[in-house]
Amino acid sequence: MITTLRTITAAGAAALALVGGAALTGSAATADDGAHRMPARPTERALVSSCTGGTSVAMFSRSMDFQSVTAGATVDVEGSQWQVRGPKKGSDAVLVTLTSMASSGGAGELTSVAFYKDGVGTSEGTKYYTYNGILDEASVSFCTRIPKGQHTLTLKVIDGGGGAATLYFPTVTYQRFS
Repeated sequence: MITTLRTITAAGAAALALVGGAALTGSAATADDGAHRMPARPTERALVSSCTGGTSVAMFSRSMDFQSVTAGATVDVEGSQWQVRGPKKGSDAVLVTLTSMASSGGAGELTSVAFYKDGVGTSEGTKYYTYNGILDEASVSFCTRIPKGQHTLTLKVIDGGGGAATLYFPTVTYQRFS
């Protein structure tokens, strides 16, 4: 068999990847038999829970011109409320995304968004949306599961105080998976 430069390069890259992977994930622990094992990696919590409940069943979005949020206030994002009936059996996943051009009221001010299902905040909590008085593109996503029955889904925007936050052309998109 003739060894080519491609074979040598591939073998060298694989060896470097193995060595580099060990260096990046931590130091090796030695077992009693002298074999090297990597320590267990800590589990990481995703910012958005898995929304891959299956195939996409429905998707719709609503857009508005703008919404101003008074300093220090918490208000529903206009057009974000959705009345949805859950499946007859099991549960469906719903991914909701809010995008807009946004500006917090002033320097050092934080605007955040929370997602509510049936009047209760979801486990993903409140998420950063925009900061300072600079107009910028902002986006945030949340995911929830909806079981059997009627449900109300809503996004709330929270102004950090100081001055009014403004959302220009906010668009709320709901995508449902079975």
